[in-house]
Formats: sequence, C-alpha cells, structure tokens
Amino acid sequence: MLINKKNVVRMKVPFPGINSALAQSSHMYICMREGSDKKFIKCQTQKPQHLHKKKRPYCYVSESADVSRNPFKNTTIIDCDKEFLLSNLVIDRDLITTRRPDVCEELFIEVKSKSDENSDLEFEDIDPDDICSVNEKIKKIN
Repeated sequence: MLINKKNVVRMKVPFPGINSALAQSSHMYICMREGSDKKFIKCQTQKPQHLHKKKRPYCYVSESADVSRNPFKNTTIIDCDKEFLLSNLVIDRDLITTRRPDVCEELFIEVKSKSDENSDLEFEDIDPDDICSVNEKIKKIN
C-alpha cells in the first residue's frame, strides 16, 4: 500500500545534509502529493522562537493538538516555507502516525493554500540514497 495525500509520516530527512539535525531524529511530515514524486511539509512542536517574525518559518499554520483534526500531541507549526521532494521511493506505511493517520480535509486545504500562496516557497530535492540510509523503512524503486 502507498502513502496517500494527507497522511502524516514520521521520518528522518537528511537536510541540509546527512549529518543534520533533521537526519538524526524523526519528525512528522504531511504528504502533499502522492505518486512516485511525493512532496512533504514538515511539522514541529511550536516553540517560543516561532512566535517571533524574524525566525523561520515565516509562512506557517499553527495547529492545536486535536485528534479529530490531526495526530499531533502538542500545538504544532506546519512549515509552509519549504517542501521536501522525494522521488522514486517506497515509503512503508509503518511510518504513518498511529494516533491518527492523516490530517483532516479542512487542515490539508489550509496548509496547501498557504504553501501555494507563498511566493518564497522553497523546494528541496532529497537524495534517495541519503534518505534510505537514515530510514530503514524507505526503499528506492528499482
């Protein structure tokens, strides 16, 4: 089975490199596009520095924990400044969050609109070998 749009997965992303903080521990990401070329947006627990305009992310959705809407346990910042592109990979469904497998349609539309409207949106192509090396449940498509 494939990861679908709106699913939330826990994975390590080797950005900006294989030794970065994102590559060392799992974070939650919302799948924004399905198929062999997937796009993901990062989610992180809201911290005090997120409340300052000069700190990234600049464009984000703040979402309270609510199992009827999302799988988050704390108020979470959904970063609409950057999308991670993963191509020709199979992401095991075991990486989908367990409290709830996805975000609700309303939240998905809000996040998609915010990122679509962001003229400074960055796209980061993630090296398939690097992401596979830090996530045993992600495999390259042969």
